[in-house]
Amino acid sequence: MTLQQLKARLDHLSPAGVKFVARVVDALSDPPRPGVLESGTWITESGDWMEYFSLALSLHHGTTREPLQLTSFETVFRNACESVGWSLDPPGSPTRRFVDLEVTPDDGLPRRLSLKSTAARNLSKNSAHISKLTEAAWIQDVRKAKERKERLTHLFEDYRAAVDAIVMLRAFRTGNEIPRRYELLEIPTAIFESIADLSTEHFSSDAPVLPCFVNKEEVARIATDRSDAKITVRGIRIDACVRHAEWTTEPAEAASR
Repeated sequence: MTLQQLKARLDHLSPAGVKFVARVVDALSDPPRPGVLESGTWITESGDWMEYFSLALSLHHGTTREPLQLTSFETVFRNACESVGWSLDPPGSPTRRFVDLEVTPDDGLPRRLSLKSTAARNLSKNSAHISKLTEAAWIQDVRKAKERKERLTHLFEDYRAAVDAIVMLRAFRTGNEIPRRYELLEIPTAIFESIADLSTEHFSSDAPVLPCFVNKEEVARIATDRSDAKITVRGIRIDACVRHAEWTTEPAEAASR
């Protein structure tokens, strides 16, 4: 659509429609400023992808004060990939286990991703938290350490076989205000590999907390929540992840002060 065609359509809008479009234009005219943290990653090397995602954040915050939550994040992430012509699988059914998106970016390497988002209060700059990696109904029934080890070991073998990485959007905010910063983080599922090497003693508790090691350094902890029958990942070290980019949502004049 040309600019002239767009203007012609605006002439037919109602006063309320014009006000709405003006709000959207105001939002898009000052998109969140991306600050690339890792240059040359499969995401940040695409300037068009970064621009599309920035504009989507602008549009979101032009109409609501709420953070970009999981369902919206999944949609925006997929749309950004489509906008730059990356190969995508069809949207998965709710029953597809673990994987939310399969994408092949410009480097030609297919990636199977789990998408997560969080806008929890007081997010840490140095570590990340996944409140629900996956459900595991059997947690409430298993009582023996040996069986618990077998179940958890197989679960994470299946998870790593299905998912290459977890891409998480973190929204930093105070109270109920609009997030002032977003961070796009990639957590490699390789951090779960060491679970298979843990002794049975690590699984003796009804709700064990399991350390994850990379090069003999602890980079995360796996917790089983019996009350909700879910798996939680705590204390994921940011330096064990890829911080693709961040976006600052403050107006330019405020950020410059």
